[in-house]
Amino acid sequence: MDYLDNPEFDINELLEETGQRQQQRLEKELERIEQQLEERDEIHREIVDELESKLSWYTDRLESLYKQRTGKTGERQELKNQISSFYRQLREEKQQHWHDKQKLEQERRELLRKLEEASDTELFDEFLSL
Repeated sequence: MDYLDNPEFDINELLEETGQRQQQRLEKELERIEQQLEERDEIHREIVDELESKLSWYTDRLESLYKQRTGKTGERQELKNQISSFYRQLREEKQQHWHDKQKLEQERRELLRKLEEASDTELFDEFLSL
């Protein structure tokens, strides 16, 4: 059956429904990205808090060993290595968070651009139908 031959077929209505579905899909995708941004920020905060807590504990322990002035050179070196490792992990986490956030923000900007285009198209179509 050819839809164009059907007298009840309204191309404008079909285009409007298609545009609305596209806009809803884009808005849903935008919500998903914003949720991912929030979740990534929360995960980042948890990881950073945990690493900073460990850094604090190991630093305090190292200071305590230095105050004892005993021959625990091996233990001191081990603590220094752990502290260096935590600083490295902290830097890596911050870099990874920045990259993740940039990628999600780029996707977000692209979706906003598409939503704006869809809105402009809808306004143009309304203008033409006048």
